[in-house]
Amino acid sequence: MMTRTSHSTVSFQRPFRLEGMDAAAPAGSYKVDLEEERLDTLTTEVWRQTAVILQIATAGVTEYLTVDPQALRDAILRDRNDSVDTAQPRETRQTLRLRRQ
Repeated sequence: MMTRTSHSTVSFQRPFRLEGMDAAAPAGSYKVDLEEERLDTLTTEVWRQTAVILQIATAGVTEYLTVDPQALRDAILRDRNDSVDTAQPRETRQTLRLRRQ
């Protein structure tokens, strides 16, 4: 089965915390890897999201945390709604290429 990984960056204006994190991460930019696998179909090319991985680098150590895509989207929207720079949910989804599971 063929797999692919795409990379993007998300930015937070305020500290945030997601399920699975020991402590809140500081505001800043974070790398996100989206892993997908190709499904064997006869008619069209179809990819299924298998993992969303957030890279959190603190004190010289990088932690790779598999996160729920909806939880990450919600955290980004909360951060943007609390700050001056607001964004539409569709823009966030398009930027991250995250899909609801």
